[in-house]
Amino acid sequence: MGGITREKQREKREALARLTAPQHLTTTHFLEHRKVEGYEQDREVHDFYGCDRLWKLETMYGRVQMGYDPKKGQSFLFANLKTSIYNNAASREQRKMNERERMKTLKTGTQNIAYSARRRAGSTVLVYKAENKPWSEASVAPYLGRVNLETLAQTMPFLVRGEHAEAAEARREYRRLDKTRNAQSLAQQTQLSHWVDRLEAIFLLKEQQSRLFFRRLNTAIDLQKAKMFEYYRNVKKNRARAAQAVQGMKPNEESGDGEERTDN
Repeated sequence: MGGITREKQREKREALARLTAPQHLTTTHFLEHRKVEGYEQDREVHDFYGCDRLWKLETMYGRVQMGYDPKKGQSFLFANLKTSIYNNAASREQRKMNERERMKTLKTGTQNIAYSARRRAGSTVLVYKAENKPWSEASVAPYLGRVNLETLAQTMPFLVRGEHAEAAEARREYRRLDKTRNAQSLAQQTQLSHWVDRLEAIFLLKEQQSRLFFRRLNTAIDLQKAKMFEYYRNVKKNRARAAQAVQGMKPNEESGDGEERTDN
């Protein structure tokens, strides 16, 4: 088929299946303190803060959630695969990701950080956005080619853009066949023309879904971030006051004279 291999066709069928899969979207108010599904934190750490789930996109192939970490003051994306015809990740491996089992991967030139879970068959990925900018393709795209972060490309297939280059290659092949002009070359040109149309349709669908994804993502946090930031500032102040009060009581307790304290 003029360079159109079965492997390429299979890849495009899979991409189209992921792009057109039914989606379930959930936006959550931070005061509900919903847990980020599958993401487990170490509650033994000092001054523990639970992360709040603000947004969730779920399909039959995977799940992408946006959470907010009050202690870091940062939002993050948590992506994990589901067992499907395209992914054979064991459910036990994709169910949870513990902070102590992360493998750190830095994004060159920025402060953003991505993690993939060890011993989880690459089925879960966490991306922290440390930059003071809205979520965009630039927040995630640098990680797409990493060997241990394939889950991002599989749960957010609209970020993988190779169709333009493939369409250009097919057009070059079409022009080359123009010089032959026989029955076989005409049949190949027809196939190439259909292939280019398919590639362009997939590319446009990816662009549309990417714009919609990040618009929804930023809207979910923008509508409540002012109240959320103020809420957690007050929580931190109250915890600091409580800690100071405890510190202030310690000298009295240590220098006690043996008398019993009575309340008036």
